Amino acid sequence: GEKTILKERPRPKDEPVVLGWMWLSMVLNGAVLSAVIIGVYIVSLMHYCDGQIFQADIDKLDDFDSKLMDARTVAFISLVWSENIRSY
Repeated sequence: GEKTILKERPRPKDEPVVLGWMWLSMVLNGAVLSAVIIGVYIVSLMHYCDGQIFQADIDKLDDFDSKLMDARTVAFISLVWSENIRSY
C-alpha cells in the first residue's frame, strides 16, 4: 500500500463500501462468466454425449454416467481457468 495511507481521513460513514459502478461490474462479470461456462458445458455435452444435451436423452446412452462426468469436468476446468485468467 501507500506509505501515507494512515494519514488520510477515513471515508464517511454514509458512503457505501461497494459503489454503484462496482455493482454493475460484478453483475456483468458474473453474467458473462455464467454464459460462457454454460456454453462450454453444452458444447462438451454435445461432444461427449453423442450430440445429446437433454437429461432424458442422455439417460438412454450406454455408460451415460462416465460421459456426463467428462462433460462436467470440462465445464469445471473451464470455470477454474476463467477465474485464474480474470484474477490477473
